[in-house]
Amino acid sequence: MERLCDLIFELSSSDRMRIINLLSVERLKLSQVSQKLDITVTEASRHLQRLLEEQVIQKDSGGLYHLTSFGALVLQQMPGLDFIQSNRQYFLEHDTSRLPYKFISRIGELYLGSLNKDVLACIAYAEHVLQHAEEYSWSLSDQVIASSSPLIEEKIREGVKIRAILPERLESPPGYKPPHGVERRTLPRIDIRVMLTEKEAMLGFPFLNGQMDYAQIIGRDPRFCEWCRDLYIYYWEKAKPILSFPNKS
Repeated sequence: MERLCDLIFELSSSDRMRIINLLSVERLKLSQVSQKLDITVTEASRHLQRLLEEQVIQKDSGGLYHLTSFGALVLQQMPGLDFIQSNRQYFLEHDTSRLPYKFISRIGELYLGSLNKDVLACIAYAEHVLQHAEEYSWSLSDQVIASSSPLIEEKIREGVKIRAILPERLESPPGYKPPHGVERRTLPRIDIRVMLTEKEAMLGFPFLNGQMDYAQIIGRDPRFCEWCRDLYIYYWEKAKPILSFPNKS
């Protein structure tokens, strides 16, 4: 833990982080680091020495500084922490604790998405995601949206594979007729919202009081989508096939 604290302390300097980012792109001499950061040679030398002591960087025989393999691995962890920190208020208000540990340990991959807190925009985007699905559309939600039924039926006719995970005690809207051709499963409790296609994904966590939120983390990057797809498959494999679709009288 002491070594970890030392490393975190060294990374707490914005100048040292700028140096790490520079050296991730190219090897540089002391004078070049000084020039690119617009700091004195003495300051640059001090920062480089501290990073050398932590083995984040090393110096070759030609006097060029570059990242070590350890330093490169450390740098790869930064975007995820930056995403969590940048959205601190969201994560203070939302509960991620019910996620399986293996997904919490990968949560840094969410930095490849962007947080959208506009409820109406998120609902409209969900329709956009479904509209542009060509292979499949998977959803995990605590409710059904009746207005989406015509679009779901259209996508099924186009050959799009539709999956839905719903709560066991779901009460559908009055008069709601579930679209035929949707593969449905249920879970006793749903603590998260996920929607994804082969192109993009949406993800939302509940508030700390358990109430679901419509704010979503949205992304098209393959790694972000893979995280959401892996999470969906995890829940799909735990869910039970739905035997009947409850209707509210």
